[in-house]
Parts: sequence; C-alpha cells; structure tokens
Amino acid sequence: MSPSPFSFDRFSIAPLRRPHARLGWMSLLSAMAMTAASGESIGPPAAPVAETFLPEVLVTAPGAATHPAATLSTSIQDVRTGLPADGGDLLRRLPGVSGARMGGHGIDPIVRGQSQNQLNVLIDGAYAFGGCPNRMDPPTTLLELDAFDRLTLIKSAQTVRYGGGGSGGTILFERDTPRFSAGEAPRVRLNGGLTSNSEAQSAGADIAFGNPLGFARVTGQSRSADNYRDGNGDEVRSAFNSDAAGITLGLTPNDGTRLELKYDRTHNWDVLFAGSAMDSPYSDSDQWRLTFDQDVVLGPLHALHAAFYSVNVDHLMDNYSLRTQTSPFRLRVPTESDTTGGRLVADLTSGATDWTLGVDSLKVARDATRYWNYRSASVNVPQSYLWPDVEQDALGLFAEAEHPLSEVARLTAGLRYDRVRASLSQSRANATPVGPAWVWSPSRLYAAYYGRAAEDRTEHNLGGFLRYARDLRPGLELTASLSRSVRTADATERYLASNGNPASARWIGNPGLRPERHHQIDLTLTRTAASWRTGLEVFYDRVSDYILRDRAHGQSGILLSDNASIYRNVEAELAGGEWTGGIRLGAHWEAGASLAYVSAQNRTDGRAIAQIPPLNRYLSLEHRRESWSGGARMNWSDTQHRVDDDPLTGSGLDVGETPGWWALDLYGEARLGQHGRLRLGIDNLFDRAYADHVNRANLDPFNPGAVQVNEPGRVLWARAAVDF
Repeated sequence: MSPSPFSFDRFSIAPLRRPHARLGWMSLLSAMAMTAASGESIGPPAAPVAETFLPEVLVTAPGAATHPAATLSTSIQDVRTGLPADGGDLLRRLPGVSGARMGGHGIDPIVRGQSQNQLNVLIDGAYAFGGCPNRMDPPTTLLELDAFDRLTLIKSAQTVRYGGGGSGGTILFERDTPRFSAGEAPRVRLNGGLTSNSEAQSAGADIAFGNPLGFARVTGQSRSADNYRDGNGDEVRSAFNSDAAGITLGLTPNDGTRLELKYDRTHNWDVLFAGSAMDSPYSDSDQWRLTFDQDVVLGPLHALHAAFYSVNVDHLMDNYSLRTQTSPFRLRVPTESDTTGGRLVADLTSGATDWTLGVDSLKVARDATRYWNYRSASVNVPQSYLWPDVEQDALGLFAEAEHPLSEVARLTAGLRYDRVRASLSQSRANATPVGPAWVWSPSRLYAAYYGRAAEDRTEHNLGGFLRYARDLRPGLELTASLSRSVRTADATERYLASNGNPASARWIGNPGLRPERHHQIDLTLTRTAASWRTGLEVFYDRVSDYILRDRAHGQSGILLSDNASIYRNVEAELAGGEWTGGIRLGAHWEAGASLAYVSAQNRTDGRAIAQIPPLNRYLSLEHRRESWSGGARMNWSDTQHRVDDDPLTGSGLDVGETPGWWALDLYGEARLGQHGRLRLGIDNLFDRAYADHVNRANLDPFNPGAVQVNEPGRVLWARAAVDF
C-alpha cells in the first residue's frame, strides 16, 4: 500500500450544524493541504494562506448538507500519492479502509468489514454498477480520479440521503463547480506521473473556461502499467491500460443557481488479473448526468436539487486472448450493466429544525452469458446464463431532520422507505445452454439447490437513524447514533447461474434471499486541542438475514451437499472500532497514527465470516516547510486468525490464517514556483513481500484453490502538476 502525505488534519469531520458546520476533528491545516493555493483545484483560485495552523474553518453555504460524525472529507489531490490505479486503490489510503486485490486494477474497498453492495458508491451523484459478476470492475474503477475534486466517506448507516442500504458506509466522489468572473482567463492544469517496478505512466489535462453566466470543463487522462514484481522478485500479472475523458457544460447565472450537463467515458483494456482464471480485454462505461441546484427563498423552502443520470457499462472477460491458455476450453463472457436513476431533494426550515425531504429512483439492468468452445477460435456456444437478463429497480422516499436541543446539543433523525423489485427473463432462465448433462438452465440450478423457481421478488424496506451529538466542552464532542438499514440482494447474490464440473465449480444465486437488516450502534468521541487531536469510534452491528456466500453442505434451505458456491441468509454480528490521532511537534514536525479493528461472526453456524481485515493501520512522521515537505509512514497489519478457510465445512473464501506484515514508505513534495508541484516517494522501501488478508483472489470461484496476490515490492514514483 502506498503512503499518503497527510495526517488527519487533511480531513474534516463535520458536526451536525447548519448553516455553520465546523470542519474538524482537529483544526490543523498544513501547507500540503493547500490545494487551492497551489492551483490544483480547477475552481476559483484561493488567496495564499500565511498561517497553516488554523483554529477553525467554517462552512457557511446556505442549504449545504452537513455530514455526521465518523465522516472523512478531503480533497482528492491531498490524499493522492504515488499513482493509485483506481478509486479503490485511493480509498485504501484512508483510515479504517481496506481493499481486496485481484490484480493491478479493480481494487474493491472494504469499510468496517463490509464491502461490495454493502457500500453505497456514488460518482458525482450517480450510482454505477460494474459489468463483471466477479467484480473485476467495481464502481470505483468507473471514474478518473484527476477529473474529480472531493472524496467523502461516511462510515456506517448515518444518513438516508444516498439510497437504501449503505450499512457499511457511503462513498462520494464529487466535482466542484467552477465559477468565472468577466474576462477571466481559462484555467488549465496539466498532470503526469510515473513509477518504477510496473513502469506505470499517467498523463492528463483539466481545462475550464467561462464567464459569470456559465462554463465548460473538459478533462482527459491516460494511464498504463505493466506487471509489477512483489518483494520476492516474482512477476505478478497486474498490467492494465485506462483512458478517460469528460465534458461538463454549466449555467451559473447567479450564485444560487447551477445547471450542469455532464458526459464521461472510461475505457479500460488489456487488464490482467493474477487472482482470476480470466482477464479483461475491455471494460467501458458511458455516463450522462443532468443536475440542477437552486437556492430558494420561498417561505420555509431554501434549496432544491434535482439530478438524472444514466451509466452504461460493457465488459468482456475471457481466458485466452491475454494469457497462455492452459485449458482446452475457451471461455468468453461479454456482459452489460445499465443503470438509470434520478432524485429530487428539497431543503426546508421550520422554526429551529432543518429538514431534507426527497424521492429517488434507481433501475439496474444486467445481462451476462458465458460462451465456450473446445479448441476452437470461435467461442460462441452458450455455457451459462450468468445473469439471465436481470432487472432491479427501487423507488425511495426519505426525510431527515436536524434540531438543536441547546447551544451544545443537537438531535438528528432520518427515515427511509424503499420499494424494491427484482426480476429476470423467464425465457433466459428456462433456456438450457449447450453442453453435456451437467450444463443446466438457471431455473434447474435454482430448483436443485434451493427448491425455488426463477421467481420475481418485491420488497418493502424501511430504514432510519437517530443521532445525538453534544459538545461536552470546547474541543470535545460526543456523538451517539442508532440505525436500521436494509440491503437487498444484488443480481449476483439472487440470480447468478454459473455451471461447472465438478459441482464445486458451480456458483448459484438464491432467488429466495431475504434482505439484510442491520441494526447498529455507533459512538464517536473527538478531542481537538491547540497542538493535538484524537478521535475514537466504536460500533456494533447486529444483522438479521445477513447474505452469506457459502458452500453447499446441506444446510437448512440448501438441498445439496456438493460444495457448490451458494448464498443463504444467516444471523450475524459485526463489532469493532477505530482510533486516530495526531500531534504537532514544534514548528515543523507532526506525527500521526491510526488503528482499526473489526470482528465479524456468523452466529447461525458459530464461525467467523470470511474476508475480514485484521487489526491494522499506520504511524507517520512529517516535516513541513513553506516550499517543501517530507515524511515517512509505516503501514502495518496484524495476523488474522479468525478465518473461514475450509470449503469442506465452511465457505473456504479465506486462504487460511495470514501473517502480519509492515512496510515503510517515504514521500516528499516541493513547490515549483507559484503554479507547480512535484511529489516524489518510495513505497515499500525495504522491498518486503506481503499480501493483505482480504486480497481478491480469495473470492474467485474459477480457481481450484484460494490464492493471495502479493502487493508490489519497492516502488519509486514521481508526480507533477502545473497550472496555467
């Protein structure tokens, strides 16, 4: 894992106040965090800041949404070091976040032991779902980091604004709206970088121009990487190529009005995966967004927000075009994942209470067929209807209210209702692919393992939260929250139909799955002083009908015992905590640290849940000057003994108990005049060989046994950005 040249003063924790939301677990802002002053923001340039140790920052935008405790909010440029491959790789730099690796691209984030659809990921306000059933392309791969300005992570289910579920948290990648004065010159940022080891290269541009009435912003980025070598000197299949381009057209006739039309396209190709029996020749997305924001002074109504979006993903994986074929059977899986949605949100004030009322809709259509042939160049014979033309749609209604109980205490509550419908094509579900007797239709697979038909489902899900925040004294805040969140099964969990021989190579969704119901308690205590800050978060999550990926052992509701990969509902609990801290040591030195731990238990079977990160995180020491800075960060992870590694008795998703590891990273930054910035660093200085416990290879059903993909060995990197 690469380091990040930040300590917790780079992030803001926004207590629940309107219209003045004080940002900060801590009030320390550093020179390296001055993105606007250095010109890395495409928004309006900020005035130079002489004093970097500021007591407090206020956000006073009317109608701006505040975020709960246990929220990290930062400029993407401030957390970026090295050349992160994608959004998931970037998120691993944040405290309390891990990532599952399957190759060099497509790292899947994990927050508090929850991942995949347990996290709500929104890209500039839009949901996006990848096209690969095996998650080669999670949503965090469908964006170009240099085209985005801000990253917000809300841990646990502490808001109902961003869709149903979100039991593990909500991740927001957001853009700023540039505003121009009359006669202002265009703003141009050029950036690039390179690394040793994988010889990764990146180059891009961000250009914005306009006047007080409107603007246009154009972005483009290209990056590529070869296979890297791990600390043992072994080559790891991890090469990838990625291009992205986007354009935004905006109207800004006044400070309270914003209308934007956006188009983004990402093209990832020749992506290799050491942790899978397949690679991805391409994975493309086309994304459209139309957003409208208006400040309103009309009785209690003071802000309106409307958004509509469409995200279309085309993905291909196969086992022959990018690797030496070891099987006589060629396999090819073209897939489609199309997402459309919208939302309408109103901010109101009634007396001392601030209200947010909204309605949103989401529709996801996914289709995937696996084709095969025997020693033939023409791979066009259907072998499995993996996603048999699956559709899922949801209509949600939500309300949040924030009320001050006193000058030092606040109460916030939210309620959300979602009507969710899931369906599949009956003709596809009942069609038998071509092959020997063990190649079954989706309907036959569902009936054999669950005694269920290929049926549609409708759910009525109710969630909400109640949060109390109190300033115990200046600089000391306590927040306590209770929440209930409901997550429906996704297309893979409910309807996947993958044939295999032997039966242990099968992978079958469960049409009868009940939605997960999470009941959580979160406590957060933060302390900010003149030269130090600290924060403690603890949580407990009791889950009814947890959706568990398991093996068929004849459990209750499972009709066969042949070790096929299946899904079932169990009772579960997750508990853990995070501690973060930082201290200023004299005029130029600062130290930081974090710890994160989570335990996840399958209460039905009395065993650990697989793919849970162990105790982990970092220690850092930084030295900062006006025009340069440097630091060191030690990342570490403890051993993981709580595993589910035996496919004969459990899921076998863990490779086994994993040893602890540590790696030291060095980094530095220099200002190049008024318009440039150069960053240099060495990741894994001592070239240590290690793998994260949660590396994605453990989840690949196509491998005969679980393996782990090692992290890169020593990497030297450089990044530069210049503004005109």
